[in-house]
Amino acid sequence: MLNLVEALANLSGASPPAIRLILSVLVAYPLGAFYRNLKATAFVKNLYTAGTGIAIVLFNYGFDLYHSASAVAVTYLLNAFFATSILLVPLSFCYHMGYLLIGYYFTTSDTYDIKWTMPHCVLVLRLIGLAFDISDSREKERLGKKDDRCVDPPSLLELIGFTYFPATVLVGPQFTMLRYRRFIDGLYEQHTTGAPAYSAKKFLQGTFYLIVNQVGSQLVSDSYLLSADFEQESLFMKHIYMGLWGRCALYKYISIWLLAEGAAVLFGLTYIDAKPGEREYDPDQLSGCTNIKVGVFENTSKFGHYVESFNVQTNHWTAVNVYKRLKFLNNRALSHFGALLFLAVWHGFHSGYYVTFFMEFLVIRMEKEIEPILQKNDYVQTLLQQPLVKTFVFVVLKLYTLVFAGWCLVPFVFLSFSKWWHIYCTVRFTGFLLFLLGNLAAQPFLLTVLPANKSAAATTSEKEKKTE
Repeated sequence: MLNLVEALANLSGASPPAIRLILSVLVAYPLGAFYRNLKATAFVKNLYTAGTGIAIVLFNYGFDLYHSASAVAVTYLLNAFFATSILLVPLSFCYHMGYLLIGYYFTTSDTYDIKWTMPHCVLVLRLIGLAFDISDSREKERLGKKDDRCVDPPSLLELIGFTYFPATVLVGPQFTMLRYRRFIDGLYEQHTTGAPAYSAKKFLQGTFYLIVNQVGSQLVSDSYLLSADFEQESLFMKHIYMGLWGRCALYKYISIWLLAEGAAVLFGLTYIDAKPGEREYDPDQLSGCTNIKVGVFENTSKFGHYVESFNVQTNHWTAVNVYKRLKFLNNRALSHFGALLFLAVWHGFHSGYYVTFFMEFLVIRMEKEIEPILQKNDYVQTLLQQPLVKTFVFVVLKLYTLVFAGWCLVPFVFLSFSKWWHIYCTVRFTGFLLFLLGNLAAQPFLLTVLPANKSAAATTSEKEKKTE
């Protein structure tokens, strides 16, 4: 197997850890196909998911398996001794986040490395989320509102199976213990007969994006943005190259998420069993673990679409377990900032993470302030219906989302201050100027020149009511 990994690494130009990661995601497909024909008890099913997932982690990280194993052991003990205590969530949060951050401290480098901290950061959210779910269920029970969505502390084997589920153990997506239990209990089986076809669709999409990423990263590489040749380009072309580079960089994440989702679909984990009116994703019944909404992502006209479509399950986890729990701040902007700060810390200590998430905060805040002003002005809405204007706006918005997605991604990929600062110097800090001025001056200026009209305001109000 080691010879195969080295041969594929030499052939593709990828690193051996990257090859092991892709092979591990792909091997989950035959494991899922076997599971679909496994007629066994919940004990055997848990044993199967636990054993195969542990084997995958061993293949990728060897003895570093003990990091995730210790996380499982501590989680089990916390659930055993503090399941009915208000200390469960803070203890779980502090232990898992503390362990992850210590791991970052001892393993971090100037590049994004594939090491044990990568699956561990996925695991941290899963196990902290479990503590939240158990705590919330206990509160429901105390208030006499216990229902079939409440979660009791899992057995040790169930916890191991949940932790090492083979299709998601390395790269996610996130899912809850409730979903895992219903899957193991066979409640999804009758609804997932179409899973093989849907899984094949996700596999083909993932393969396509993986190829595009490999080709694109050769044409507009990381090293090119740091090169003297890039500095010689015109300011306009620098931004175009940066946008194309950013798109290819995002395809790396999209490809692996699609491949992992396809394997999870084949297992039968992804059925959406929400009650009527509670569905949060596509109406497709098998998209319950979707981490990337390809249609929304490829048709972005604002950064809000990126947030809606990219890393869906992690964003949902953060919204439920961080953003909504900051409600006591009584300020949506502060809750939003707190949620993004948590995500930055969760990623690690590199300055690039904090800059990227701060830029996300600025751009989303800017869009939320500007969009309602434009929607409430009759003249603007009439003008936007003109064919030539509509085409012009479409092109501008496409360039805006392409170019400045690349801009925001630069610190996230290059990580160290010296690298991302050099690139920002090269492109004259245009993104900072746009987003800072957009937040400070755009709203008062637009309110002055584009006052709200009654008809447009009423239409917007009706739309807002329907959305609620």
